Amino acid sequence: MSEKINIETYFKKGLFVIPEYQRGYKWSVETNNTSSLEFFIDSLINASNLKEYFIEAVTVVEENGNIILVDGQQRTTSLYLLFAVLEEFELITNKLKYDVREDSHKWLNNLIIHNNEEFQNIDTQDIFYFNKALELIKVKLKENNTDKQEFLKFVKQHVFLLYNPIPKEKAINTFISLNGLKALMRDEELIKSELLIKSSRIEIQTQLSTEEQLGLEWKINEDRGTLARNWDKWLYWWNRSDVKTYFNTGNRHPMYYLLITYAKINYNTKETIKDLTFDSFKHQFISNSLDAKKHFDGLRKLQKTFEDLYHNFESHNFLGIILKTSNSKEDALHYFLNPSIDKKLSLEDYAKWSLVRATHLEIINNNTEKIENSNRLEEMIAIKKIKAQDSINLIDEKYVYSTPDNEAFNDNRKEIAFRFLLLMNILEDTKLKRKFDFSIWNNRSLEHIYPKSKASDLNFEQEAYNQASIHCIGNLVLLYGDDNSSFGPKTFLEKKMSYFNTSEKFKSRHLLHTVSVFANSQWTESNITENKQSIIKQLNNYYELN
Repeated sequence: MSEKINIETYFKKGLFVIPEYQRGYKWSVETNNTSSLEFFIDSLINASNLKEYFIEAVTVVEENGNIILVDGQQRTTSLYLLFAVLEEFELITNKLKYDVREDSHKWLNNLIIHNNEEFQNIDTQDIFYFNKALELIKVKLKENNTDKQEFLKFVKQHVFLLYNPIPKEKAINTFISLNGLKALMRDEELIKSELLIKSSRIEIQTQLSTEEQLGLEWKINEDRGTLARNWDKWLYWWNRSDVKTYFNTGNRHPMYYLLITYAKINYNTKETIKDLTFDSFKHQFISNSLDAKKHFDGLRKLQKTFEDLYHNFESHNFLGIILKTSNSKEDALHYFLNPSIDKKLSLEDYAKWSLVRATHLEIINNNTEKIENSNRLEEMIAIKKIKAQDSINLIDEKYVYSTPDNEAFNDNRKEIAFRFLLLMNILEDTKLKRKFDFSIWNNRSLEHIYPKSKASDLNFEQEAYNQASIHCIGNLVLLYGDDNSSFGPKTFLEKKMSYFNTSEKFKSRHLLHTVSVFANSQWTESNITENKQSIIKQLNNYYELN
């Protein structure tokens, strides 16, 4: 579980180990005449009057007093070098170890012991950038006339981070996953820093007395603190595991959808925003203090809307379908979160068509465009209904789970079966005003209610049952993958007993449509056929295809 700690507590956690899979120290590398380290030091200096200032979280593995840095090496090393410049050697002595780069390890220890008089000219990449970093930190502190003792106290006691320990076995995969965030994380931090600086700035029109100047500075610092706390609350929310799973942020920065949606809503050109960068965001929204204040407030309102959508059971359920099935999530979020769009389409309507793979434009065209030709309107409606009908036809087959002659077609049928069974469970939750748990999406499985291994016990040759089979939609339910594997070749009654036995761990018990199936007293050819017919009828009614 993540822990909020200040930097002094962080450095007292143990010996920081840079594992072999980490890249070298690069924060002092310049890109476009600046570097990540420069922005990092500037942001700390600019925030040095705040009571609390957050930097990015670190992800670690704790092992025998060692803190293995899975994510956070660049920040931790930069803080280490900053403390060396500020001569806080006690806090950093024997605190940083490079697993495989011995010269780097010796140089850092020598920096403390001999103030780097030796090893100065060792020609390795890390040490070259360590030296550049030290020079840059010294220049920044001098340029800002920084009181070193006060600044040291601020960094140790008032700068915070989220400390996130994980199991050792997850370290490599977590590193690979987080490594894709580097560029955007940097831009997000730049956006935050610029917003805090500009939006809390007050333009001075006349000469102020000393008392007035002190009052003004107090107001600036108070505003900046309020804004920083707001931003950090947003980041904390987007970093929650349930929120990240729901919005499927993947390798993007957790706040990607907040920033990109705000940019798409408020961008004052007709260009499509394909990538979120600091330069584009700054140019559009943070060019001066008035704009920064206005857009910070806009972000606050948009964040509130995101949270409201997530916490309301109905919007949560149907937006969840969109986020899991749409091929244009950003366009969908822009459509529903842009207050200037006259929406004639509900989240449920959008979700039902997204689920059958209608495109964004196919879904909204006949609702947002002025279509004078009635034939054109009918055509747009027909396109979506054709996709719905095609999808239902795929699962209205005798064999959905197994087709020996066409594996690709089989996979397509399975995906549609997943989606429709997901929909039926979500509709049941919505009726009961419950939020559906979308964590199943990446751990989903189709389970044969009557086991495949006992297929020979059933006879579908009878005329009443010849449109069904053990592999048809009538004999399939949605389960978590872990639950599916625990069922194995059990009979229907054995599966039913396991499903409803509360002493057994079974995540799938919240799936109400699945519950309704296992509530049957028996499961025969007749039950399978009736269940298939019931599902097809329900879907035809839902998509108004009758």
